[in-house]
Amino acid sequence: MNDVMPEGEAVRLFTVPITGEFAQEAAAILERFRDLADDAMRVKDIEAFEQDTTSLFRQETAEIDALSDPLRTERHSLHGLLLETADLTKDNALDHVRALEHDILMQPPPVWSPLTLSRVVMEGVLFAEYLFDPTIPLNKRLARLAGMWMIDATHAQKQAEALGPEDQAKAAAMLAYVEDCLRKCQATERRNGNGKLVGYGVDGETAPMDMNITERAAKAMPAWLPAPFRLTSGAAHNRPWMIGRAKDLAEGDGLVGEAATVMAAVMVAMGAVETVVKVFGEYFGVDVGEGLRQMEEEREAFLYRAIGIAHGQ
Repeated sequence: MNDVMPEGEAVRLFTVPITGEFAQEAAAILERFRDLADDAMRVKDIEAFEQDTTSLFRQETAEIDALSDPLRTERHSLHGLLLETADLTKDNALDHVRALEHDILMQPPPVWSPLTLSRVVMEGVLFAEYLFDPTIPLNKRLARLAGMWMIDATHAQKQAEALGPEDQAKAAAMLAYVEDCLRKCQATERRNGNGKLVGYGVDGETAPMDMNITERAAKAMPAWLPAPFRLTSGAAHNRPWMIGRAKDLAEGDGLVGEAATVMAAVMVAMGAVETVVKVFGEYFGVDVGEGLRQMEEEREAFLYRAIGIAHGQ
């Protein structure tokens, strides 16, 4: 850092106001990362992709093909839902990267909203990573989806209780449909001593009802990004210990954001994008190495530029 910071001067990086130039630089790197991710995850040779039998995706498809009907058909449907769910959460995460770009440019500058948006980016990516995780077998992958799907169905049912009979009937039908599909796929319920449903098992592999997002963030996010989940939780949950800092900085006149908040949000978002690109490549057998290399170069270059801009170097 000595080439951009005055020698011998103690400076807390980015504890300065958000300037227009700094905001533009931060928004630009997020847009660049979205473009790099889109390019890296695009299958450029469809014929080669379809003929490849070595990818984890193809191996799992073949594993299901080896089953007998009707289980084969039911498992293919569940596997297809897994792909759709992971893709949905990934797309929602990238949409919130785009929202973060616009939020950073807001005038007056944002206070804590960048961290909240980056939290959504990270959670969406972690759901996709949880399902595409290349270190687990197919049966555990299906067990993970079974739990997530049931959690969603029960949440929808609880929400419908406040909406009226028509929505309640739809939610009940959805829950019954999920239960029937999981039964046909031979996903077995796991219950605790009190009879509460705590997860599912598929052919000897088990998974809880939902992922532990704190543990997942620590495991799946890049090593260069320490404690990303805790970094964003205080702002996302509106906790006074976190958000009070903005009032102190304002010296009694409303709330004031600082460049450090934007930097934290941007780094979390970039780390999340790198994570989803990496796991996508590992699961589908797509070469994303060049995209990840460019992301690393762009991230490091952005950090140095941002220090210079924020501290007037």
